Amino acid sequence: MIRKKTREVAAAPARKGADLRWPVADLREVGADPFLADELIEEARAAGLDLSERELPGLSVKMSVLERVSFAGTEISAPFLQDVRLVRCDLSNATWRNFQATRVEFIECRLIGMKALECNLQDVLLQDCDGRYLQLTDGRLRSCEFRGSNFTEADLRAIDLTSTVFGQMDLSRADLRQARLRNVDLRDSEIEGLQVAAADVNGAIVSAPQAMDLARLLGLVIR
Repeated sequence: MIRKKTREVAAAPARKGADLRWPVADLREVGADPFLADELIEEARAAGLDLSERELPGLSVKMSVLERVSFAGTEISAPFLQDVRLVRCDLSNATWRNFQATRVEFIECRLIGMKALECNLQDVLLQDCDGRYLQLTDGRLRSCEFRGSNFTEADLRAIDLTSTVFGQMDLSRADLRQARLRNVDLRDSEIEGLQVAAADVNGAIVSAPQAMDLARLLGLVIR
């Protein structure tokens, strides 16, 4: 009897969590001034700040926790976050160009309409976030996780999502044209109305019903 070989799916690299060396309660409290002055914010905690609708000269944060900080409508060039946890922060309609993030966790954040253009994200987690109309075009992601978040009508064109982990995501009508989806597992995510071309889904992992939907989307006739 000849046994049919099964093709194994390569496991995505494990994401590294934010390196927060001290309990949150032990971090020094900071106000808005270091954000407005583009100072390095390190081993600190900021809570309840309103920085919305500002054009900030920069943003550099390391080994810190930001809670309920509003960056809504901000414009920042080359923001840099490393080992940072953002909890219930608001980045709606912010424009962050050349965004660099390493070991950063976004928890229950509002990212509606945010533009993170030409971003470079390494070991980044988005958990239970509202990312409707989010724009991550022309970016690169490595060892990232997107879980339980709403990416309805998000613009993810030409982004490298290779081996990104998706868990229970809503990608309805999201635009992934020219994105790299190799080894991306979409089986438990909603992809109704997803905008892709045939070459874009090469190597992506989908369920049988999703494959039928994608076939119709790509103009295939199934008989």
